[in-house]
Amino acid sequence: MLRPLIVAFFLLLISGCSTRDDDGGVTLPSNMGENNVVPRIETPTETTNTAPTPQISLAGISADFERFMTDNRLVGAQVAITRNEKLVFLESFGLADREESRPVTQNTLFRIASISKPITLLALSKLINEGKLQLNATVFGPNSLLGTSFGNLPYEPEELAITLDDLVEHKAGFSDDPDDVLFSDNGLSLDVLIARVLDERSLSSPPGTTFQYSNFGYALLGKIIENASGMDYETYVRQNILEPIDINDMYIAKQKLEERRPNEAIYYSSASSPYAIDTPRMASSFGWAASAATLAWIAVKTDGRFSENDLLAPNTGISYLNRGSWTHNGALPGTTAILKVGHPFSYVVLTNSGGANFPVVIDALHNFMEKAIEQQSEWPNTNLFQPNK
Repeated sequence: MLRPLIVAFFLLLISGCSTRDDDGGVTLPSNMGENNVVPRIETPTETTNTAPTPQISLAGISADFERFMTDNRLVGAQVAITRNEKLVFLESFGLADREESRPVTQNTLFRIASISKPITLLALSKLINEGKLQLNATVFGPNSLLGTSFGNLPYEPEELAITLDDLVEHKAGFSDDPDDVLFSDNGLSLDVLIARVLDERSLSSPPGTTFQYSNFGYALLGKIIENASGMDYETYVRQNILEPIDINDMYIAKQKLEERRPNEAIYYSSASSPYAIDTPRMASSFGWAASAATLAWIAVKTDGRFSENDLLAPNTGISYLNRGSWTHNGALPGTTAILKVGHPFSYVVLTNSGGANFPVVIDALHNFMEKAIEQQSEWPNTNLFQPNK
């Protein structure tokens, strides 16, 4: 019964892991130093360039979130909030390992599921800015990004019309009927799965016309990054996106429980096994593991503010990366995660729990965070991002 449960779960996932954006924001002071980086966070410290302020408590947010976890049966979680590009709230809750009663800490890693997709967009933006890729380039066929090496020729005319931009915007026309191919046949390589889709599945709509959330499309983007850079996907992202902003604690999660990193959470799901998913094969779509503090740092370094410090030059990100505010959610068995990038507030919540009710929990998480921020009238003037020493 495992595979039917996984298929049903991810049919729901299509509608639950999506981006949302809204314009607007405020102009923030550019006093964020280049050395304010967050490879790992151990103990909150006050930045030296801020004036002393009265003690401001955020304990109410913590207490309310503990009740939220109980109400929604979450095992463990991390929560981060930034204000004016300072990390003002960072808390860990519950257990990373229920069997051994190991608590979540600020350095615990969680699978981030579809929040991996903005990481992939950052890598594509970098390659486009370097002139190695163009959004209007075709993906399949002669003189295309992936050529004719996948599947049997000839390709269908609509397959030949797919562009890089169509993949980015989920408008390539790939269908998850009868299932999402990324969650099928774990023993097969991604190359074999790409060939299978091209040979056995016609597009559900002409490229560029209809939004249809596609994990498979973002897996193709990983292959395109590899072809354009000459590196494997993880290496390119690490060297060109993460290391330049001093991040060294993000990894492509392994599939098996025994392969997880020492500081990675154990995942719990009532829907299907979290360890039945080939996470390395879906690296560019679903594969990354990170901490909430690290994702908050990525939000600060890619939000389009303080361009002298951002990873990308102004207006050089692709898709929603150029918008004033955007949201991406993530869900897998054993994972429910949200990321909101905005001004003056951004926030991250990562959990090691997730079942078939993840759309309800994701909405509840956003509602909780928005309400918590709205109700907090004062914020500390400290910055919990630690310098890299």
